[in-house]
Amino acid sequence: MLVRGPLPATTLPRTASPLRLTAAHAHDLPGHSPLAADPDLRAFTADLARPYGVELDEEALAGARGHSYDTLAERAIRALTDPARPVDLLVLVYATPDVRPGQAVALRLAESCPGEPLSFAICDEGAGAAFSALLIADAYARTAGARRALLIAVEQADLHHRPHRPARLPDRHSAAALLWEADGGGRALRGTASRSDVSDSQVDYVLRELCTELPEDALLLLGPGLTGARPPGGRETRTARPGNPYTGSWAALAAALADPGCADRPLALADREPETGRIDLAHWAAAEPTP
Repeated sequence: MLVRGPLPATTLPRTASPLRLTAAHAHDLPGHSPLAADPDLRAFTADLARPYGVELDEEALAGARGHSYDTLAERAIRALTDPARPVDLLVLVYATPDVRPGQAVALRLAESCPGEPLSFAICDEGAGAAFSALLIADAYARTAGARRALLIAVEQADLHHRPHRPARLPDRHSAAALLWEADGGGRALRGTASRSDVSDSQVDYVLRELCTELPEDALLLLGPGLTGARPPGGRETRTARPGNPYTGSWAALAAALADPGCADRPLALADREPETGRIDLAHWAAAEPTP
């Protein structure tokens, strides 16, 4: 299933999500996929671009540049899952097109993921897509009994057509994934919040507003879309690497989860999609011990 467009601004119910963030993984993938050299990529891209008067990027096509989301995501699946812990829900999020645009990657990944989970792909939300995925996973946990969910964000650095206006492109091929489970310790998702159409001049004010309910000791992670934002009220922050506009936030979260110094601290993550002005924030409780 493909979900397009922004979801309504919302927050989680006051009761914590049944799912707990138990593991995360992030990686870069050097080189390019053999699929980037497939002559069908040119034909397919040309057919999609022609009605809109968009030119092909001949340099990217001639150089066979780009990577497969299938390959990027499969590495994350292998890192976070095993047959003894089947996944009920898989949500794939992306912004730049796949090097194999005709493939329903989320469905293909469901076949190789333990449990053969129900799968979704979310695009056309930019940096906000992964936050929408959090809401989807929470809803399935509350209403459909999903006990294990996998969120995978992917981005590849090459676009095979010329965008009709300036667009953020990654500087490398990357993936970041989060595993959510109903049992086994981890971090409870305490809430999410979203604001739309935030102008550049409003960013600091809105970010400060969104952070008012965070615990004082929460570590705030700022995504690539908030580079240059002023941290609210002296709060400790860490900034994601700007070269990964769609996976950088979640890679920063994975790094914080792996940091022993953050185990006893709540975590919060905020990011902004400059294209739409949408700012999202999610926050988690301190880590709970595994039973």
